[in-house]
Amino acid sequence: MGYFGSDHEVKFDTRIFPEKGISEQEVMARLEEFGSMDVDEVSGHSIVYGTQLMNHTDAARISKVANMMFVKKNMLYKELMPGTERMTLEMKRMIQEMLGFPDDSRVRLTSGGSESLYCAVNAALQWCRQERPKIKSPEIVAPYTIHAAFSKWCHFTGIRLKRVPIGPDRRADVEAMRKAVTPDTFLITGSAPCWPYGLYDDLESLAAMAQERGIWMHVDACLGGFLAPFTEKAGQPLPRWDFRIPGVRSISADLHKYGFSCKPLSCIVYRNKEWEQYHEYAPADWPDGPYTTESILGSTTAGPIASAWSVMKFLGEEGYTALARRCLEVKRRYAEGINAIEGCRCMETDLTPMVYSVPEGMDMFAVIGGLFERKAYCLPSFQPPMIKIIIDPVTDEVVDRYVGALREVIPLVRQGAITIESVKPYI
Repeated sequence: MGYFGSDHEVKFDTRIFPEKGISEQEVMARLEEFGSMDVDEVSGHSIVYGTQLMNHTDAARISKVANMMFVKKNMLYKELMPGTERMTLEMKRMIQEMLGFPDDSRVRLTSGGSESLYCAVNAALQWCRQERPKIKSPEIVAPYTIHAAFSKWCHFTGIRLKRVPIGPDRRADVEAMRKAVTPDTFLITGSAPCWPYGLYDDLESLAAMAQERGIWMHVDACLGGFLAPFTEKAGQPLPRWDFRIPGVRSISADLHKYGFSCKPLSCIVYRNKEWEQYHEYAPADWPDGPYTTESILGSTTAGPIASAWSVMKFLGEEGYTALARRCLEVKRRYAEGINAIEGCRCMETDLTPMVYSVPEGMDMFAVIGGLFERKAYCLPSFQPPMIKIIIDPVTDEVVDRYVGALREVIPLVRQGAITIESVKPYI
């Protein structure tokens, strides 16, 4: 499981699969019971509900209703659903317009950031096999902060991933990456922004290096892709990260983050059809003919697509810009509250997430344990030890509740009244 440990261990002493089905009322009651065991939406927003609109907004309600309306529809058979396919094409076009991508860019939908990144690796690899057939040991050069999904896909495929140490500013060290490139390098990548620190790499320099060497350049904007354009419209300048940079061939961005759709939904966008061709693979070496899919997965539900289409239409540019402005305000409110606590300091970030350090010498996990006990949830960042909060356009109540819990926990950890034992139930 993610950050804290293994799955919960539960012993089943009796048979739980019923010989005879139970009533709908009993099913629903049990589901309510399961749900009541989980963190609620307010306290769990920075983890479980991260980058999901809270229930009090109309957009959240519309998103859920749309998801339910289309959840049973299988996009594997979109030819039999012209209405659903038209909705999907409209949604893809809106992605181009929202992110300011060229008309000839090509959008492919995926189940999430990990699948989007796999598609990027695979497309670059297929290009390499065609255009650089002499490469027998393909490798990827990336900053140390690139998402862990790259490591996963390289492990599964046997590709070598060279994670290059970052610079003092915690961004990609361009010169170090340049030195790491070899004749076997087929892909260079950077983040917009990175998950550990919320910082943009120098993507213009990385893309120029890739273009100079004739190497595929991918931008991982899974986290910030659907927030960045509206953050700029809200008045916050950001580094360039998109197809305005020559040399960028593909970009990944998650709709189920700051696109505010239901999960799971992401996309990978290719600059043009020339690069999209390496995404395609329709195996036909079996009795049933070509097996053509949107990306890696076969059967996929249309629910999140309907959710994304609905939220995009309902919010429009004005609504997304207002939410981006609110994210900036939430970030400022968090920073002011946390920096006012003795020994705590927020790191300057370009976008989101935000991270902060606890007083020097203090056990970070003891602090996290104390916060969890007070239903103020967060994530650890290990190098260096810091605590991470996912910025959402939440209410002041969410921010003030978290900061109040932190203000209470810090002196208790300092006194030894809270120790690492507090976090053990979650490990």
